[in-house]
Amino acid sequence: MNAASPQLIFLHGAGERASVWDDVIAGLPGDWSCEAIDLGELGVIDDGMFDLSAAADRVLKSVDEDTATVVCGLSLGAMVGTVVAAGAAPGALDALILSGGQVRPPKWMMRLQWQISIRLPEAAFGAYGSTKTETLAMYAAVEAADLRGRLGEVRVPTAVWCGTRDIANRPAARQLAEGIDGAELRFVPGMGHDWHRSHPAAFAAHLREFVTAALARKPRGR
Repeated sequence: MNAASPQLIFLHGAGERASVWDDVIAGLPGDWSCEAIDLGELGVIDDGMFDLSAAADRVLKSVDEDTATVVCGLSLGAMVGTVVAAGAAPGALDALILSGGQVRPPKWMMRLQWQISIRLPEAAFGAYGSTKTETLAMYAAVEAADLRGRLGEVRVPTAVWCGTRDIANRPAARQLAEGIDGAELRFVPGMGHDWHRSHPAAFAAHLREFVTAALARKPRGR
């Protein structure tokens, strides 16, 4: 395992594309291998729905088992990342970062998000390269998800982050940290849900700190 030059896989939120991670990646060491995966291309299946398990299976195919691998997901990406870690073979994954994730999203919250989004014009979804159909499919998958039974299957060093201004996701952050053995819970002062976009340098700094410490604790070999 090469821990000196880890592989990082980034998973974005609903309504985004992989490019939202560009500024975060720019703040990481140049010898780290970083790949931001487009979930819209991975998880939207033929009937127009988004499937968390299908996306997770395809993410797992990107893992290089000869390299220390870290998955970092935000919002929807954190949910996919949870499923990735739960389904990974022993030793395939070395660390996990979940920011603004959910376990069993409140129905009222997702229905409110749906009602707001369905009334928006198509142009409103283009800021980060997504489409209305794709975003609504992702919201539907999030509303239907229940990851409570998967948390105990995650057996890698895990960081659970939530901005202090991301009030809606604080309970889920605590649930993730309680359900994943040994997970580190961090409420990041002054940050909202999308702090990977609003404060990419801060996100990168937290990520560097956690990844460096997590990989330093790993024994040599797998």
